[in-house]
Amino acid sequence: MVMLLAFAASLCFAAAYVLQYHEAHEAPRGLFLSPRLLVELAKHRIWLGGIGAMIVGDLLQAAALGQGSLAVVEPVLTASLLFALPLSAAWRRERLRPVEWAGAIMVSAGLGLLLGVGSPTTGASDMPMLQWVLVTLAAWGLSLSLVSAGLRLPSPSHRAALVGAAAGVLFGLQDALTRYCLHWLGKDFGHLVVSWQPYVLIVTALYGLTLTQSAYEAGSLSAALPPMAVGEPIIGILIGMVALDETFDTSLSALPWEAFGAVVMVVGAWLLARSPLVCGPAGPGPAEQIHRVLHHRDRAVL
Repeated sequence: MVMLLAFAASLCFAAAYVLQYHEAHEAPRGLFLSPRLLVELAKHRIWLGGIGAMIVGDLLQAAALGQGSLAVVEPVLTASLLFALPLSAAWRRERLRPVEWAGAIMVSAGLGLLLGVGSPTTGASDMPMLQWVLVTLAAWGLSLSLVSAGLRLPSPSHRAALVGAAAGVLFGLQDALTRYCLHWLGKDFGHLVVSWQPYVLIVTALYGLTLTQSAYEAGSLSAALPPMAVGEPIIGILIGMVALDETFDTSLSALPWEAFGAVVMVVGAWLLARSPLVCGPAGPGPAEQIHRVLHHRDRAVL
């Protein structure tokens, strides 16, 4: 049931990525990394449809996290790559090249191998206060560092990739905080209300959403999405293993396969990062030019 819920969540997230990207990529460049970007995008029905799909995905993911561990749920969510990139290509009347297919499949297969061979345990839902503080500060520090590095890069695609990775880091933290909230929601609601984690969860979710839309605005979906989709499970698994007592199989027979899965995942991400869709074409083709003209005309009418 946990795997089914996580897989359904990945489908919803894929639809959300495509719908949100369609609007965010055309947003005014002056709103990059600003919370006002969300206010601007909220005026567009397609983007709101993407938010609706994301909310459904979040609910399904929360249900999965309520029954399983971060190490089990997180890798399944990378399946959204397999759905989002072809959906985006179809939307924009483009064709995915073999390198995008290979990269997306390798990223998902690599993490799937880690999950299948590693046999992760469920672990805990809470940790000591000091560990929560350190984990939260580390995740936010890494995310802000990635954003800062992205701002220094001249390439829009590379900037989108780093900002997307920063969003993925916060989403990994968000998943751990969600599991904490679900645990105390059913056990002691009063404790949940007076603790700081739910409120940090809200701030993390909102800023992560801002980073996601900014990454979509800066570059292509195939530049922004893979680092985000891979970063979220990596951070979630790390938090689970380091702070929530989730473990992987470390036997001599399992470690080589786990290492192979990690290599496959990294190579797949590298292939996506090197693909022409990520680096950007020399210029828009006629179909894309017509699409942009019609899109801007529709916006002007509205």
